[in-house]
Amino acid sequence: MCNESTPDDLDSAYSPSSVASNYREVIADYETSSQKTLQRVRAMRVPYGETPDEYTILLEPPGDSSVSLLVFFHGGYWQELSADESCFPADSLLSRGCAYAAVNYTLAPHATLPAIVAQCVKALMCLARLRPRARIVIAGSSAGAHLAAMLMCTDWKAHGLNDSPFSGAILISGIYDLRPLVTTYINEPLKLDRESAAAMSPQCLALRVRIPTVVCWGEHETGAFKQQSRDYAALIAQAGGDVSHYEVANRNHFDILFDLANPASRLGIDTLLLLGDKS
Repeated sequence: MCNESTPDDLDSAYSPSSVASNYREVIADYETSSQKTLQRVRAMRVPYGETPDEYTILLEPPGDSSVSLLVFFHGGYWQELSADESCFPADSLLSRGCAYAAVNYTLAPHATLPAIVAQCVKALMCLARLRPRARIVIAGSSAGAHLAAMLMCTDWKAHGLNDSPFSGAILISGIYDLRPLVTTYINEPLKLDRESAAAMSPQCLALRVRIPTVVCWGEHETGAFKQQSRDYAALIAQAGGDVSHYEVANRNHFDILFDLANPASRLGIDTLLLLGDKS
């Protein structure tokens, strides 16, 4: 069932920074922390397509390439950021013997949303071929959570696979019904109408991949973002999926991502469990 949300002020309801006064500092921290990570550890820039935007940054611990792999899709309303600012969550994972990949994709308006989703499919298939024995878990924040959820709606058999190439998903502060965005400033580079927004909304699509999934959001988010996460978690459960969902205390839409890199946090623990680390 596709539930429609109609807040009075959609621009404000779908502006995460309206309730996160520190968002500029947090995003700057993404970049500086990622640069430090890339200076410390072994990283490969892996192309998955023909254009300069189509690459992943793969960070691996020393040793066996059969390790678990977390594949991360960044946020920024499909219009900002890149894989290069998204490498900092790798630190704690590498220390546990897990690999990490940050996926880059072409930003709107230079790519349509269907084209961006198609790039994410290609990126994941490339990583699965590169590390065929790895246990892959996908994760995304904000618009990246939408992209990860779209991969859960993908018919992987149509791409020549017998099954999904990933075995778990972590969806952080995501947006899963895009129809409310159609009349907002966010849609200016996306150019979605009601029909195309529904076609790109996981909330409106069949769940094709039923895997253990974490859906979470920050305490300091707009009501619209909180409801989007609750609704999508409910859809997964109704479709027979294995889902846990929760609010992360004292976090907002942006700094919640630091919990992904913190093995002492609930989100960090859940991430490690999905990756097979039970220590």
